[in-house]
Amino acid sequence: MKILTPVVLSILLFSSSQLFGQTEAYERALNDKTATIDLHYFENEPMFYKAGETFKGIEVEILNRFSNWMKNEKGINLTYNYVEHQEFNDLYEAVKSNQGNHIGAGTVTRTEDRAIELDFSAPYLRNVSVLVSSSKLKTARNAEQLKELLSSTQAYTVKGSVHEQHLAALFKEYEVEPKIIYLSDPKAVFDKINESPRYIGYVDVITFWKYIKTAEKPVKMHKVANSTDEYFGFIFPRGSGWAYEFNEFFESGFGYTSTKEYHKMLEKYLSFEILKSVELSPY
Repeated sequence: MKILTPVVLSILLFSSSQLFGQTEAYERALNDKTATIDLHYFENEPMFYKAGETFKGIEVEILNRFSNWMKNEKGINLTYNYVEHQEFNDLYEAVKSNQGNHIGAGTVTRTEDRAIELDFSAPYLRNVSVLVSSSKLKTARNAEQLKELLSSTQAYTVKGSVHEQHLAALFKEYEVEPKIIYLSDPKAVFDKINESPRYIGYVDVITFWKYIKTAEKPVKMHKVANSTDEYFGFIFPRGSGWAYEFNEFFESGFGYTSTKEYHKMLEKYLSFEILKSVELSPY
């Protein structure tokens, strides 16, 4: 029989006590029929933004619909305590390091590594990551042209985002020395691209669509580098229990994302050309 060392045993005991603390907060909410959840967010229109004194956006509407569902189906009153973050990485780390009643709404793409550190809800939206640049650059249409593009430009993206991982993977695949500078806001990628035609960046397709609607300078995407097998989900501290309730809300019956309500909600914020790319299911 394998004997655990004191260090390994202490780690296991800490992990067990931490998980118990997470479950205890969740169970208390269920028993008390009320809970206040810290809702961690950063503004990113049309996903989560403030209009006057009111929060709006796709994530906001889903979260409000969830709280209504908890009231109607479980008899539990939920209150959100809004916690703003200026950067994606700060939001991610805040949720990961906390215990108890916390939700992260930050267009977080589910990856295998992140699923080890956090609990994810079922997906609420499909994502496409796109490589963008000034329209003055030649469009990369194949591997050779993409390598040339990566070799001759400076890349920008958000620290800690899945786009950072995509860029790092591209540089590695094409054996190009990585040249990545980090920004706090995905919209700032376009500010950089406007500064010089030698700058490129990775953003999600909704951010790209939102930008080009009002852009003063033309930009383009290089579809050869697009990543389409991605999904956004809400995040929770590992073992918090709230992911279970969210997944029941998303997946009970035919599932929230297959309803007319879900489709109409997306229509409020997205045009048809982008809607067909990111909607999970037709109603």
